[in-house]
Amino acid sequence: MTCSLDNIPDQLTYDLTARVTDDMTAQAVGNPTPVPVLATPVLLGLCEKAAAEALLPFLDDQCLIVGVNVSLTHHSPTPVGSTVKIHVTLAARDGNKFTWDITGHDDFGDIVQVRLTSAVISQKALERRLQAKMHS
Repeated sequence: MTCSLDNIPDQLTYDLTARVTDDMTAQAVGNPTPVPVLATPVLLGLCEKAAAEALLPFLDDQCLIVGVNVSLTHHSPTPVGSTVKIHVTLAARDGNKFTWDITGHDDFGDIVQVRLTSAVISQKALERRLQAKMHS
């Protein structure tokens, strides 16, 4: 069985909400200075998760979703305890690649703008690529 992309609609949006916890702070994920706010890599992870969750209902169990390109502007800090809301909109599709316009807000206003491209690939394709790396 291969990964089918036939059921994915041309227009797609999705919203994800998360509460910021201590383990999501910049300090917790490796910033060597005591920065007690939502870490940019964690914020990117929430954006990737939202885009993937938007696609997931339309894919079979042979499909994987991977990030391939990102442009991110994180323009406002978010303190622990705040709620983050991520909104993704499918902006373009090229074969198995999906480009998303993503915005994020916390309890105080806008925090991030992202342009993310993700790809849908089959598990077998990933396994082939990993095997090629292991044997090169």
